[in-house]
Amino acid sequence: MNLRAALRTVHGWSQQDAADRWNERWPDDPKSFKNFSYWEQWPAPTGHAPSLDVLAHLAELYECSLADLVQDCADFRDHDSAFRDIGALKTTIDGVSAEASEAEIAGLLHKLDQADVNELARMTTTWAARLGAKEARRSILLKLSAGMSLAAASTALDEVAGSPVSAVAAAGDRAFEGIWHSQYRYLSASRSAEHISEHYVVARQQGGRLIAQGLPHSSGSQVRLELAVEPPVATGTWRETTAPGGHYRGATYHGALQMVIDPSGRSMHGMWLGFGRRFSVNTGEWTLTWQEASTSKSAQRKYYERI
Repeated sequence: MNLRAALRTVHGWSQQDAADRWNERWPDDPKSFKNFSYWEQWPAPTGHAPSLDVLAHLAELYECSLADLVQDCADFRDHDSAFRDIGALKTTIDGVSAEASEAEIAGLLHKLDQADVNELARMTTTWAARLGAKEARRSILLKLSAGMSLAAASTALDEVAGSPVSAVAAAGDRAFEGIWHSQYRYLSASRSAEHISEHYVVARQQGGRLIAQGLPHSSGSQVRLELAVEPPVATGTWRETTAPGGHYRGATYHGALQMVIDPSGRSMHGMWLGFGRRFSVNTGEWTLTWQEASTSKSAQRKYYERI
């Protein structure tokens, strides 16, 4: 049974019933049960191809999408590269379902490990292009980016893996509290050059959670880091509101941050990931260097607008 016959059948109508309902709605264009028979036999040689007007009327009659009526016909979307990208992304996402077997999860991890970041970005952009208005797409992608960054920093990942909570978190240690010098590198697409952004930040620690807030900067820019500290690594998110009078005119950017902690606990070095002005995925180096342990107001004032 093809879709045109199936959609009639689920309403409990015979071909004559369907014809009667058609004639009630469109008396100026009467049809008989034979018309329905011909449409339902198509694309067999004994059938007649329904016109777009007919399909539109059938969709209204059966309360379905016009596309539903021809869903069983030829489909050549797999020849289109954009459709293949969407399918590949869906397969990747489906691979993380709760019912996924160990083999499926291992396959997904291998696929992600082998995938290039730019390729994933291209696939995701193709998928997002089908979400509606440009503003909605960007909003959704940024929300997904922030959600994934927070998930990466969550201690729930340790619980899922069955690993013990870090000694730092368990002891409520404040070994990383203090004032740090923050420096990251970025490539400006519009100016085609690498730049360095520096801040002094005051960091406070609650168990395995470290929050660093930028001290007053001479340019007016503000930076904030939220890290899950699990020596020898720290994972989390960054957020910066750029200088109001600078090149980026006070724009706000955010992303993910992964750092390796030096055994001394006095420096961290890693990479940041985030979106650029044109919503390209960018990355670069980020370092944190410890300055002093005090977080008092007087200690903070020493670093006000030093950069």
